[in-house]
Amino acid sequence: MVENVVTIQPDDGVKRAAELMNLHEISCLVVVNCGKPVGIVTERDMLKRLIDSSRVPSRTRVVDIMTKPIVSALPDMRAGDAAKLMLERNIKKLPIVENGKLVGLVSLTDLLRSQGVVQFLNRLSLDGTSTRVKRTVELYTLDSATRQKRKCPLMTEQGFQMGCRDQKCMWWMGEECAVTRLARQFAPEQLVEMQVEA
Repeated sequence: MVENVVTIQPDDGVKRAAELMNLHEISCLVVVNCGKPVGIVTERDMLKRLIDSSRVPSRTRVVDIMTKPIVSALPDMRAGDAAKLMLERNIKKLPIVENGKLVGLVSLTDLLRSQGVVQFLNRLSLDGTSTRVKRTVELYTLDSATRQKRKCPLMTEQGFQMGCRDQKCMWWMGEECAVTRLARQFAPEQLVEMQVEA
């Protein structure tokens, strides 16, 4: 888990939340009140509850868009059980709380990198799990042969296309590949038009 968690107060404005996320290059903030975690605000919360809901950012507080009640775990929880909890609750960030105080934060990606967690999750059903959480799990549950066949359209070395290097790649941003993110923004017909113009 990450121990130095960036936090924000419920009455702070969402502009302050966005500034903190940008400053620390993170995708979520734990919302604390008197040292006690009371919610979490993520990039997704910003998009769904601020932008999609047409709220005015200058008049919107963190408490208005945060996810609550907070889903948390204890520091001694097993990594596999924490990952299972995240799948069941369709979340990708899990605050770690001890005696009512925030002591850390773990992401689903962190857990999937832990020894044995992927094998543990392979025995579980992903039925009912959201598409965005499934994508994260599937990235790590692909066998190594399949992963080696995945080719990045931008990365070449001495004229040969290289396999996906995930977080080690210069195109990795936050929790996903920038190339993948851009590709999702364009419909297949738009991509064809772009290639023709090029």
